[in-house]
Amino acid sequence: MNVRNVITFLTLLFLPAVAFAFGNDAADNARIELISLGQTLTTVFGFLLGFVVFIAAGYKIALAANENQKNKFIAPIVGLLAGTVMMNVFVTLDVFTATFYGVDNFCQIIKDGSAVESCMSDAMSGLTGELKTRVEKLSSASTALAFMAQITIIVGLIQVIGLIYFLVGAYGLVQVANGSSKESGYGKPIITMFASVLIVDIPHTAMLAIGTLEKIGINF
Repeated sequence: MNVRNVITFLTLLFLPAVAFAFGNDAADNARIELISLGQTLTTVFGFLLGFVVFIAAGYKIALAANENQKNKFIAPIVGLLAGTVMMNVFVTLDVFTATFYGVDNFCQIIKDGSAVESCMSDAMSGLTGELKTRVEKLSSASTALAFMAQITIIVGLIQVIGLIYFLVGAYGLVQVANGSSKESGYGKPIITMFASVLIVDIPHTAMLAIGTLEKIGINF
């Protein structure tokens, strides 16, 4: 397997579109702001949903305690945990990232309406650095910058999708606890959450994948 050939193929595949888009900085900034807005709306919705789940779970615990029904504590406890996760989604993602990758924070490539340059250069340099170099050789430095801008937008969009699925997985725990999804059990929502973490922190996931390939002799 020749990874360099794969990179060259991807570069040639996307280079015309990138070159055509070059110079449209206003459009790129608009896309970045739209993705940032999507992140904000997703986290706000997740917080509100988590808050409702948390309050409902607390009420169920109080009700079960008053009725002395200890066997009814499990479902609301799961609700409390899921609600806490949804209300503090970024903190939870940082915990997952620290566990998976040994870093303090997950790499949020678009934040507060702008691209986080350090995220791309630090976490994804092993992949994007090679791509940028090849674009410069095939075209020009300006086209390479446009190429990197498109990569940032694509990764940012993927992170929003991963964030949505993470919240879906967390809410799935509540559904299973309440008995509406017993046929699949807790396994499906937990797998969804773990898989979405890999998607949300795709820069570090890519870095880990590149490192693994290099260890088995496949170098970029």
